[in-house]
Amino acid sequence: MSGYALVVFSKKSRNLIIEAGELIGWDKVNPDILGSMLQAVASEDKRSHLGMHYTSVPNIMKVIKPLFLDDLRAEFKNARGDSDRLNRLLVRMGKIKFMDPACGSGNFLIITYKELRRLEMDIYEELGKINGSMIYTSSIDLGQFYGIEIEDFAVDVTRLSLYIADHQMNLELKRRYGDYLRETLPLHKVGDIRCGNALRLNWDKILPHDKDDEVYLFGNPPYLGARDQKDYHKKDMEYIFSKKIKLFKNLDYISGWFYLATKYIYKSNAKFAFVTTNSICQGVQVGILWPKLLDEVEISFAYTPFNWGNNAKKNANVIISIIGCRNYSSDKKLLYSNDKYKIVRNISPYLAEGSNEVVIAERKPLQGLPNMLFGNMANDGGYLIFDQKRYDNLPMSVKKLTKPLIGSKEYIRGSKRYCLWLYKISDREYENNDFIMDLLKKVREHRLKSKRTATKKLAESPELFGEIRYEKSNFVFIPEVSSENREYVPMGYFSDYSVVVAPNLQIYDAPLWLLGLLESRMHMLWLKNIGGTLGTSFRYSATLVYNTFPVPELSTRRKNEIEELIGNILDIREEEGGTLAELYGSPLAAKNPKPMNPRLLEAHKELDKVVDRAYKSTDFKDDNERLALLLNMYSEMVNKKG
Repeated sequence: MSGYALVVFSKKSRNLIIEAGELIGWDKVNPDILGSMLQAVASEDKRSHLGMHYTSVPNIMKVIKPLFLDDLRAEFKNARGDSDRLNRLLVRMGKIKFMDPACGSGNFLIITYKELRRLEMDIYEELGKINGSMIYTSSIDLGQFYGIEIEDFAVDVTRLSLYIADHQMNLELKRRYGDYLRETLPLHKVGDIRCGNALRLNWDKILPHDKDDEVYLFGNPPYLGARDQKDYHKKDMEYIFSKKIKLFKNLDYISGWFYLATKYIYKSNAKFAFVTTNSICQGVQVGILWPKLLDEVEISFAYTPFNWGNNAKKNANVIISIIGCRNYSSDKKLLYSNDKYKIVRNISPYLAEGSNEVVIAERKPLQGLPNMLFGNMANDGGYLIFDQKRYDNLPMSVKKLTKPLIGSKEYIRGSKRYCLWLYKISDREYENNDFIMDLLKKVREHRLKSKRTATKKLAESPELFGEIRYEKSNFVFIPEVSSENREYVPMGYFSDYSVVVAPNLQIYDAPLWLLGLLESRMHMLWLKNIGGTLGTSFRYSATLVYNTFPVPELSTRRKNEIEELIGNILDIREEEGGTLAELYGSPLAAKNPKPMNPRLLEAHKELDKVVDRAYKSTDFKDDNERLALLLNMYSEMVNKKG
């Protein structure tokens, strides 16, 4: 009893507890809801850092059905009428072990136990029909269930919930078969529900297994992006990855569970499946994490990203995926979308049908498109840049030497900034201007204070931005960050020689059809899956998204058609008025969605149809088919590059 305080009851308090227990109909209690109750009393800070997210029964079933339950049910169906096969199935079920290495208050374990007991009852009922009578001897036991949880109270709740589930299934057995009763008392021993940090423990010591043992790991580990991790999370990640993956600091916290589960099941009969944020299957994380995992296991089933909420207080609304992995096998692989699945040859780490090849950042466009450039970086301490108020108060002699400055906020939300732009301007035009010379003095001082040698060198040219990528030419503007709640990232076409500010992007001398291609659904899908996110917003990358984007051969006629349609989109933006944030809305927001301008949306849909036909002569079934085609084209580009 080490670590536990002895509780002493008076006779009165003991009687009150017994009376309270008699008021409860334990067969009516829903043990898996205890997780939600736990969240309701836990502090918000504790919930967030422990990752205690209640998972609803339907979402748990999405994990356990394709992982093992569908297979057991299928075996039962095939064994009907055959007592030997049915008995072998019972023996098999009694040997399977289950572990949730982030078990919270035990929801996955509880639902799994209930489903196995119900299947066991169905098997005995079938045996009764074959043999003329039924002799019930349960093969399913609480000792088959294991878990790891960092919060000690949740560990106790898990054990209690499993006991309640056991009692409920015993009562269900009695309701179904009358005389057959499996006694709840004395309590059956639960498997090891370990209180501890799952990323620091040896899972094989908690649930030892031989290579032929049938073991399933599952659960809903904590969601924490690389930017959201506290010091102790980062130390956990370093503990796991420091000698295995160089860029592990870019990985979500849940990656630790995927890595340890892969090591646990490797070269054995074990399998795993986790609910996960979809970010580990997007952006740079794919190239960092998945090659290590796919060297040893394969994705056996996956749910493509979907919005997920739960029944807990202040429930978490996130975009998640479900990913199941096993050792390499010729067994079928299932790719789910909207609760329907198709059998595929292979599931890529982007959760699309295709090879395991990951998209790697490229310095130059693979498809021969014009170069996409980073914007201009001031590194000026703010002295060369003016908001609207400061600009309005500038002397005219200074205003004539400024240019509009364009970033994502200015472009999408309609705010305005300007910059003093003396690039290729003779110093004779401003050397007698006291206002400008004072600004340049401040820029020089700011740069000299830097600890970086390169920045100090910039003090020699205080009149210039620290990094300049500028041409007097038409250009396509791409905001580096845009809301994930929009169907399209608003991009633009400029001819007014504005200055694009880093980290936003620009393509000089770009044909108008290229903007049309970048504004298409095909490109949005590539950005969404390959580019990843910053927080929850889309993050555009020249090297990872643009330079790798597969582009088919486009005829002159097709280019002209695309130019006409994107020109129409630009015209509609002007005619409808308002900011691009207002025009493009946030129709995909889970809460308070704001519709996209209907006229603009229709114009985009027309563009999508034309771009789709450039990639495929027949209609795409869905976005999964689009992504699969793009990934296949990417593989061909890379192979051709050699």
